[in-house]
Amino acid sequence: MIEKMSLGGTPFIGIVAFSTEKVTITRTDLSKSKVEKVASVMGTKVLQTSIARTDLVGIFLAGNSKGILVPNIIEKHEYDTMESILPCEIMEIPTKFTALGNLVLANDKGCVISPELSQFKEDISSFLGVDVEEGILAGFKNVGSVAVATNKGCLVHPDTTPDKMEWLEEILKVSVDHSTANKGVGYLGGCMIANSKGVVVGDFSTGPELGRIDDVLMEV
Repeated sequence: MIEKMSLGGTPFIGIVAFSTEKVTITRTDLSKSKVEKVASVMGTKVLQTSIARTDLVGIFLAGNSKGILVPNIIEKHEYDTMESILPCEIMEIPTKFTALGNLVLANDKGCVISPELSQFKEDISSFLGVDVEEGILAGFKNVGSVAVATNKGCLVHPDTTPDKMEWLEEILKVSVDHSTANKGVGYLGGCMIANSKGVVVGDFSTGPELGRIDDVLMEV
């Protein structure tokens, strides 16, 4: 299932929400009907929380079905809420580069991290249970902001080279293709949340963009 919408007034879904195969985490101010819709599309439970007293959940969180990475600026009550409710482990990353959602691209088969997180490569690999490689996509260190990966496929910024796409396929063990969202935006990680069951994408997205997203990211 794929659904166009805005969350909290923004079409940049990936900034204010995060999802794995098991859980979706989103901002605190959504209506009950909107939360229920997101849960239905993604096929997961939905947890509403703030991170570092902000609604920028998608910017700060990264991970896969095994675990979720959180920044060290998370508030104790936010961490405790997540730990008590989530069906997976949480690991705090002690770095000044707190926008983990922009710096990590992961599915349940592999992970790519920004060079900014290179010192945590082994820790992240052990925690997420996958091989982790360090790299840059389309000239950007913010690998999580320019790509979206599920257990079915991965979409990348249009400027990503064929060599980098082959490299990603080897790491994430899924097919990789170019796309945009929200009518031509290449920062795919900020435009949507996705797993192999569903996608919530910004409501500016066009028909051809929706078709590409559906074909690549979701199981039939």
